[in-house]
Amino acid sequence: MKKYIALGVVFAALALNMNIFAAAQTATKTMNADIQSIRIPAGTSIKLEMMEPVSTADGGVGDEFSAMLKEDKIVNGQIALPAGSIIRGTINKITPARRLSRCAVVYLNFDHVVTPTGRQIPISAGLYNYANITLDGGIYEGGNYGYAIQQNWKKTKDIFGKTIEWGKGTGPNMQYLCVPVGAVGGVIGGGAYYVGMDVAKLFMKGNEVTLPQGLNFEVMLTQPLDIPLH
Repeated sequence: MKKYIALGVVFAALALNMNIFAAAQTATKTMNADIQSIRIPAGTSIKLEMMEPVSTADGGVGDEFSAMLKEDKIVNGQIALPAGSIIRGTINKITPARRLSRCAVVYLNFDHVVTPTGRQIPISAGLYNYANITLDGGIYEGGNYGYAIQQNWKKTKDIFGKTIEWGKGTGPNMQYLCVPVGAVGGVIGGGAYYVGMDVAKLFMKGNEVTLPQGLNFEVMLTQPLDIPLH
């Protein structure tokens, strides 16, 4: 009798262990399924559209903004992040516009991406291929002192070039005289324009930065972005 009881206990223990093992396997499979994801590698560019305007004129540090993904981001033939996903961020820093034509500078921080299913995923990204951007990643509006000098110098070169063309257009007999005269006149005229405009810029306040609603721009991932599949 004791022998049968002992065997029963052994079989019961084996059955219990098998149930525990099966449950553990099921839990492991479930966990593995839950943590499956697609990785968008660092260095990937993402095209976005600004959903509301951002301006240094009336905005402040900490203000939130949103941008929408313009197109599906595909990795290995699979949609990792669908068009319509939202990337949210905040204004990280503002350098106000000042005299000497020094324009405002705004720094954006991209915080997280919101998938169409509502899942929020932290993101690390910075502006990419943007025209008016400082060395430390700020956005300016093309009104600083250096920009003004650059634009005035372009005007000077235009005046110089037009006076040269005028000299060439006076005919084969006169162009040898008129081209040098035109060149000198172009330098004087362009220089006067340059100096006059440059001095005027010294007394002007720089531009504010405005990123309008609907603005298309790109960011680049600085860290890999893992998008869960489930």
